Amino acid sequence: MQAMKTLSILLALIFGSSACLQNTQNQVNDVGNRDASPANVDVSVLGADAGGESQGARAEAIVAELYKQHDAKKSPFFQTKDRALVDRYFTKQLADLIWKDAVTSAGEIGALDADPLYDAQDIEIKNLKIGAADVKGDKATVPVTFSNFSEKKTLKFSLSLVNEAWKIADINYGRKETLLTWLRSAPPETAIDVELGDFSGKYFVGETSCTVEYKNKGYAVKWAKGSGLEYFAMMDGNTFTSSTDESEANKFVFDDDELSTGTFYRADGRTFAVRRAK
Repeated sequence: MQAMKTLSILLALIFGSSACLQNTQNQVNDVGNRDASPANVDVSVLGADAGGESQGARAEAIVAELYKQHDAKKSPFFQTKDRALVDRYFTKQLADLIWKDAVTSAGEIGALDADPLYDAQDIEIKNLKIGAADVKGDKATVPVTFSNFSEKKTLKFSLSLVNEAWKIADINYGRKETLLTWLRSAPPETAIDVELGDFSGKYFVGETSCTVEYKNKGYAVKWAKGSGLEYFAMMDGNTFTSSTDESEANKFVFDDDELSTGTFYRADGRTFAVRRAK
């Protein structure tokens, strides 16, 4: 009987060792058959497991840093000494517009006539919060909420991943207004240095109307239908254009010295009669 027990124990040890060896071999083969190329690795998961920042956290961090530097009077806005400071936070398209506005305004009010991070001229900020980033591939959206003089506001930052670094591509203020639309509405450079005409007040253009005001070295036109301002520069005493590029230009061409009547030439080729409101 004792001999039988001894034999059973020996057989269990032998077969158990074989199973263990087979399981180990299967695991080795498993690893060998996996495609371990970087293209098949979820970087965001690895970063979280390794204790590194996720892409969402990185996107939030660049927005938070911009606010911190802005509030510390080290903002990339409204300065002409350090172009690299602008490039640190913004995509090239947006950085070019920010830098151009700062340089061409020459210390005066340019296209940015309000604080671009608070969407206001006067500020008393409380409860500033950087929200959680919504990351989709190489794009991300980061909401920012705060109260300004008790008015609650939400801004949405659009970011793009550029050379593995998050850059701000635009800031949405609601009301169909963004930082890009603000900067693109900057007055064009006047092509000819002539005496300014009396292009101001209310005009009827076709079936709509607009109001015109001389502002920021250009003529700011606010259309009855639409939002924001469109800037025009005087080309001669009777012609005002929105762009020096003829293919993109809208133009007012007046046929009298009082700028009372004329024609509006839209960039798409359509024309509309213009007359000053009495």
